Amino acid sequence: MIYINNHEIVLDEHERLEPWASYDRVIWLAMNFIKHCPRNPRNDLPWYMQYSCFWTDPLRPTIWPDNPAGKFAWAVTTLLKYFPYLGDRAFIDLTRAMLDRLLAYHTPTHFEWGGVPYASAHPGTGIYFGARADGEYATEPDKIAQAARAYVDFYELTEETRYLDAARHCAKVLVAKMRAGDATHSPLPFRVDVRDGRVIEEYTGDMIQAVRLFDALIRLGDAKYIHARDAVWNWILQYPMRNGMWKGYFEDIRLDPDNANRDQLSPLETARYILQNPARDANWRDDVPRLLAWVRDNLGAAPFYTATPIHEQKFCWHVMGSHTVRYASVCALWAETAGDASYRERALRSFNWATYMASDDGTVTVGIDRPDYYNQCWFTDGYFDYVPHFIDGMAALPETAPRDSDHLLRASSAVQAIDYAPLNIRYRTFDAQASETLRLTFEPTRVIADGVELPKTELMGDEPGWSFDSALNVMRVRHASRNIEIIGN
Repeated sequence: MIYINNHEIVLDEHERLEPWASYDRVIWLAMNFIKHCPRNPRNDLPWYMQYSCFWTDPLRPTIWPDNPAGKFAWAVTTLLKYFPYLGDRAFIDLTRAMLDRLLAYHTPTHFEWGGVPYASAHPGTGIYFGARADGEYATEPDKIAQAARAYVDFYELTEETRYLDAARHCAKVLVAKMRAGDATHSPLPFRVDVRDGRVIEEYTGDMIQAVRLFDALIRLGDAKYIHARDAVWNWILQYPMRNGMWKGYFEDIRLDPDNANRDQLSPLETARYILQNPARDANWRDDVPRLLAWVRDNLGAAPFYTATPIHEQKFCWHVMGSHTVRYASVCALWAETAGDASYRERALRSFNWATYMASDDGTVTVGIDRPDYYNQCWFTDGYFDYVPHFIDGMAALPETAPRDSDHLLRASSAVQAIDYAPLNIRYRTFDAQASETLRLTFEPTRVIADGVELPKTELMGDEPGWSFDSALNVMRVRHASRNIEIIGN
């Protein structure tokens, strides 16, 4: 018998790895743990507000630098997918508390980098002002961009303007600090001293965070960010896309002035962006599989019953669940877009491997039990940067979503409210012009958009309407109104 993290592995008739539990079960276990997360008795804050990780044997926090900006940004990414998937509004309040804590500890406005979030913090305090390896009073501009995009997303979910105001301020600071960039200098440096602006580390390949932030603000009418967005995007195409110098995301990794490290997050999230915005890259059909191959060749482990686990980075050479499921989700999106069956198979096996990180008690181990990270769980790698990739995977491969319950799997706009009832689903989106993908237990008969019935169509186009694949029970909706009702038979 072979085990991963106390789960006996499951194989199909071709000796390919199967999941130990459904993706839906894994998602629920992780999010239920967050909902009932232990609290620090000294300050009554849940662990995810002040620790990056914890041990399970026994259950106790790990004294390791915290990562508030990136962690809370990933929490918003999770919320935007998990809330419409299940409809549990409790997670809106949980995430709001995270963002409010982050806002409370923005840098003082008189600093050179004023009014922006810290990427790291000392553990067990809930007070954010930097920590190893950034250093105290240091931050990472890519995390400023990632957190600011999360502020925009949360604004679109709640329409609470203070989050949008914070995002706009962060964007203003980032634009003021931008530079041309070259092969060894990214348009924004990786690490800076927030007091005097001194650059601590020059280069990061994780510039897609800034592109995503500027995109969001442009979509909301801030056209002044077009030039900055295009400058950063063109730098990505000219440098890391060509030379493969993808490094500089993780907050706790030592300084790397020689740019020797490589990680999987920046190329995979860039590939995801390209698939979501193919018009931005004229060579997207070549670039996306090339990025996936780069990750597999440079950071992929030996196949395990045809599943490819993914190492986090060269400076932390361990296979991990979140990075494997990130790779799987981008493979699934490419398979859906290009109709490439080989990538569908790669996605399934890597998804399946990643399920073995989760346990019935809701703890999600960062990697395999021995000899790597025995019983250590991270709030990013086991929760907020783990759960959303499974939901993305189910949207691209809807046959992996539950057949016995209704779920909204993908939305092009923030879903502000959703109500699941027998043979009836109602939801509201931030944008009127939007589209959604759902897997249902029933056959829909009518779709009402703000009182107007949408036509059923066999082939979805750009016009409002809906389609239904009765073989997979997959429904696609496109509308020009915010309030949608799906009625079934």
